[in-house]
Amino acid sequence: MEKVNAKGQTLEQFLAAYNPNKYRKPGVTADCVIFCGRQVLMVRRGNHPYIGELAFPGGFAEAGESTESTAARELLEETGATGVPMRQFYTASTPGRDPRDWTVSVCYTATLDEKPDVKGGDDAAHAAWYTVTVSAQGSRVTLSLTGDDGSESVELCVVRDAFGKVDVNATEVIGSGIAFDHAKILLRALEERAQ
Repeated sequence: MEKVNAKGQTLEQFLAAYNPNKYRKPGVTADCVIFCGRQVLMVRRGNHPYIGELAFPGGFAEAGESTESTAARELLEETGATGVPMRQFYTASTPGRDPRDWTVSVCYTATLDEKPDVKGGDDAAHAAWYTVTVSAQGSRVTLSLTGDDGSESVELCVVRDAFGKVDVNATEVIGSGIAFDHAKILLRALEERAQ
């Protein structure tokens, strides 16, 4: 016997009547948080929003593309790096995290033994390895990134979630130079890496 829902519809009838535009959908992106020693791979954005600021290599998923494939493709397009084994570690979904529209980013991370050569491409004006420095006084954390094209530093007023991890939604960033919510995600990735 074929299963029916409360309206008496079979799966085929339900799908025929279903409106996929009933719910607003976010843009889906993938970001790559790649470490080697005390350095992290970052790009300088070549376009708005946050033009000239540091960000993780990443971008929008194409139609029919998995976020794993998006991460690998964007890493190649923006830095030239290939064959990096990444694992998913966080999903950033706070409304307003991207001024263009509602976006959900699936974040991937990797720790490499050797740094691949990188060069900015696609919409990344520059790609490089940046030395990460973190100093903390209570819940206030200063995060600094220093690379071959200068440095950026922001302060974070860190809020922790129920598991003691950086709450990316509630933590506040003071200052600019690191795009989107990437400073908060970077701090969370650094702490998880140290565990």
